[in-house]
Amino acid sequence: MRDTAEHVRRRLLVLLLALSLPALAHEVTPPKLSGAPTAACPDHETCLHELVVPLLLTVGPDGRVQDAEVDVSLGEPFDSAALRTARGWDFEPARTADGPVAAKVRAAVRFLASEAPTVAREPEPRLAPAEPTPVKLVGHGEEEHVNVHVHGAPPPRTASESQRDRRVLGAAPHRTASDLLTTVPGVFVSQHSGEGKAHQIFFRGFDAVHGQDIEIWVAGAPVNEVSNVHGQGYADLHFVMPEVVRQVRALPGPYSPRQGDFAVAGTMLFDLGYPEPGFTAKASAGSFGAKRGFLAFHPAGESEETFAAAEVYETDGFGVGRSASRASAIAQWLHPLADELSLRLMATTYSGRFGSAGVLRLSDIESGRVDRFDSYDTRQGGHSTRSSLLAEVTGGVEHWQLRFAPYVVWRTLSLRSNYTGYLVDPVNGDTSEQLNDATTVGLNASLERQLSLLSDHDSIEVGVFGRQDSISQSISHVSTLDGHVVDTPVDADVKAVDAGGYVDVAVRPVRRVVLRAGVRADGLGFSTRSGGARSAQGVVVGKKATLDVAVAPRVHAVGSYGEGFRSPQARSLGDGEKTPFTTVQSLELGLRYADGKRLRASIAGFRTTLSEDLVFDETTARNEPVPGTLRLGAVADVVAEPTPWFTSALGATYTRATFRESQGSRYEKGALLPFVPQVVVRSDIAVRPTLARVWGRDLVATAGVGLTTLFRRPIPYGELGHDVFLMDARASARLREVELGIEAFNLLGADWYDGEFVYASSFDRQGPLSSLPVRHVTAGPPRSVLASVTVYL
Repeated sequence: MRDTAEHVRRRLLVLLLALSLPALAHEVTPPKLSGAPTAACPDHETCLHELVVPLLLTVGPDGRVQDAEVDVSLGEPFDSAALRTARGWDFEPARTADGPVAAKVRAAVRFLASEAPTVAREPEPRLAPAEPTPVKLVGHGEEEHVNVHVHGAPPPRTASESQRDRRVLGAAPHRTASDLLTTVPGVFVSQHSGEGKAHQIFFRGFDAVHGQDIEIWVAGAPVNEVSNVHGQGYADLHFVMPEVVRQVRALPGPYSPRQGDFAVAGTMLFDLGYPEPGFTAKASAGSFGAKRGFLAFHPAGESEETFAAAEVYETDGFGVGRSASRASAIAQWLHPLADELSLRLMATTYSGRFGSAGVLRLSDIESGRVDRFDSYDTRQGGHSTRSSLLAEVTGGVEHWQLRFAPYVVWRTLSLRSNYTGYLVDPVNGDTSEQLNDATTVGLNASLERQLSLLSDHDSIEVGVFGRQDSISQSISHVSTLDGHVVDTPVDADVKAVDAGGYVDVAVRPVRRVVLRAGVRADGLGFSTRSGGARSAQGVVVGKKATLDVAVAPRVHAVGSYGEGFRSPQARSLGDGEKTPFTTVQSLELGLRYADGKRLRASIAGFRTTLSEDLVFDETTARNEPVPGTLRLGAVADVVAEPTPWFTSALGATYTRATFRESQGSRYEKGALLPFVPQVVVRSDIAVRPTLARVWGRDLVATAGVGLTTLFRRPIPYGELGHDVFLMDARASARLREVELGIEAFNLLGADWYDGEFVYASSFDRQGPLSSLPVRHVTAGPPRSVLASVTVYL
C-alpha cells in the first residue's frame, strides 16, 4: 500500500506539470561538496609547507556539516582551524528515493601558506587536491564512494581580488554569462546593440567597451579577439549558460605575470561546472515572446566539472528591431590520470542572430516624435558563431606543479549599424557592415617548484604561452535604403602572433611577510594583406610585485604594482614598424579580512595610468585612439555567508578617470573620460530555507535580489548622463524532482538608458543637415518576467 501511495503521488506531480517523469530509482546519491572550499593557514610562520588534517564529517539532510571530528591530529592551532573551516562547507546532501538523508564523509583540509581564503591569482588554478575519500551513508547497509577534493588557495595577488561562487551568482536572475560579471565589485554591463552582440563592460573606471581592457578566460580558453574589426579585444560570452558557471574570479589590475594582453583593468576568469546529478530539463517563457530551453547532464558521484549542457533561446525583443535567437552547447570532462595528475577536456559551440534598434535622439523621445523603444533603421543587427576545444593536464609530483593547456577557437561575426543616419552620405546613408572571421590556436604551460631560498618553502614558477590568430575582416559602406554595397574601405587578412614567457618568485623574508615578484615578456608580430603586404614586430616587458603582510589575525595588508599592455589593431600598423603598445602602470594598496566562508571583506585604493586610450567613435562605429588617461579610485567588497541558507554580497567602487593630455577640441587635459560611471554599487542577497516536508521530500524555497546603482556617468562635451537604479529578483520552490520559478528583471520598471552619447547626426533624409552635437540614447530593457519549470531526473 505504501508503494502504491508513493506511485500515486508521483503520478500527480506528472499531471500537475504536464510532464512525464519515470519512476524514481531507489539508488543512493552520495553527498557532494558545493563550490570550491578553501583553507586558511592559522600560523603563517609555521605553515611553510602544505599540511593536511584528515577529518570525519557528518553531513545533514540540509547539506550543512552537523558534526566534525579530527581523524588524525596535527596539534593546535591546525586541528581547530581545520574543524572551523570544515564546519563552513556546504554539501549537496546524500539522497535516496525518499529524499535527502544524513551521511558521514571522510575529507581532508589542506593548508597552504596563506591566512586568507581567497581566490587563485592567475587565469587557471594550480590547486593540489586532497586524497579521494570514501563516503558512508548513515542508516544504509552499503557504502558509496565518491571523490571529495579539498583545496587550499594561494595568497591573493592584490587586496581587491574577489570571487563570486554559485551562491552569490545565483542570488539574482541573469540572462547570460556576461550578466554574471555585475556581481563583481565595480562592474556594470550594458547591451545597447541587441541580444547577441558582446556586452559593453565598465570596470574600475574603464569603458572596456566589448573587452579591450579586460582579459577574459572561460575554463582555460581565451575569449578576447585580437584585431577584431569592431573593436580590439572583442569578447562575446553568449556561448556560456549562467547555470554552468561554477565561479567567477576577478583579478583587478595587471599585477600577476600570468595576466597578458588586454589585462589593463584586470582579468575575469570563468570556472565551469554543473552540480545537479543526473539529467536537468528546464523550460522558460515570459515577456516579449521570450522562450528558453536548458538541458544538462552530470554523472552522479563525479566532480561537478564533468557535465554537458545545451541551451536554445529566442525573443521578439522589447521593441522594434530587437528580436534575437541563439543556440549553444558545452561539454567538459575531468578525468584523473594518476594520483596527482588529471586531464580536463572542454568543447563548446554556439550560434546567435540578433537585431539592433540603434540610437535615438533624446529630443525626439522627449517631444513624442518617437517612442523610446522605436528605431530609425530596423536593418541593423548581426550574426555570431563560436566553437572551441581545450585539453588541459594539471597536477603535481613532490615539489613540482605543472600545467599544459593547448586550445583552438573558431569565431565569426557580422554587424550592421548606423549611428549618424544620413549625415556623412546624404544619398545612401551612413550604414556600415563589419565582417570578422578568426581562428585562434594557442597554448599555456607552466611549471612551479618549491625551493628553500629565504625560508623552507619559497617557490618559483616559469611559464610559457603562445597564440596565433588568423583573421579575415572587412568594413563596407552599404545603402541604408536597399543594402547594396557602396564601397569597401577595409578588406584585409591578418596574422597575429603573441609568444613569450614569465618568471614569478615567492619568498618569505621574515615572519608573516610574503614577497612575490615577477616579470613577463610578450613578443607580438603582425602581418597584414590589404592592397599589399606589410608587417610589424615588437616586444613588451612588464614587471609585477606584491607585498603581503599579516598585520593581525585574519587581516592582511597587501600592496601591489604591475605593468601591462594592450596590443594595437593590426591594420593600423605600417610595414616594418616597431609594434606600438598601449602600456599601463598600476598601483594598489589595501586590506583584506577573512573568517572562513562566513565573512570576507576588503578595501583598497588604486592609481592606474595609460600611455594612450581608446574611446568609441560613432562616425566610424568603432574605438579610436585618444590621449593617455589617469584613474584614481577606491573599492570595497563584503561577502557574508553565515549559514548555508543565507548569502549576501556588497561591492562599491568610486573612480575618477581623466585625460592626461589634450587632443583637439573634443578631449582636454583633466576632463572626465566619457561613458564611464564614477560610482558603481552592487548588492546581491539570497535566502534558501527549507519550508516543510511534503511526501517525504524537503520543500525548499529560494528567493534573491540584485540591486545595481550607477552615479555620475560623464558623456562627451562636459555633460552627465542619467543616474541608474535597477532591481532584479527571483523566487522558486523545489520539491526535489520539480522546481517552479519566476524571475523579474528591472522589477521596479525604471525608464533608463543603457547608452548615452553626444554627437551630430541627421536621421531625416529629406531634412537639413546639422553639425550641432546633440544627445543620443539607447533604451535600457523595461520590466520583464520569465517563468520556468525545471525537472531533475
